[in-house]
Amino acid sequence: MTNSPIFSKLANDPDFLDLVSAFVTDLPIRSGKILKSIRGGSLDDAAELLHQLKGASGIYGFHPIHLLAKEVEGMVRSGDPILEEKAIELEQLCLRASAEPN
Repeated sequence: MTNSPIFSKLANDPDFLDLVSAFVTDLPIRSGKILKSIRGGSLDDAAELLHQLKGASGIYGFHPIHLLAKEVEGMVRSGDPILEEKAIELEQLCLRASAEPN
């Protein structure tokens, strides 16, 4: 997996820069809550948090995060055995998000 930053398609629009920046700042908290819910067995909470992240990341133009959140949400619902591994991958992906214009 690469460590290069992930940029929002909206970051180049001055009208959205503050919103994108706030979203990026919140991503580690969101992804941490998801992982904590999964590790604690609170799968309903994890599914809800993943659904919210999936939607928000799509709206804010972070397509890779959107796709992985969608995948992990499906894994929660199906009880996939590699769920925690994928949630860690999602957390790492969220840490690569950048609010900087690309």
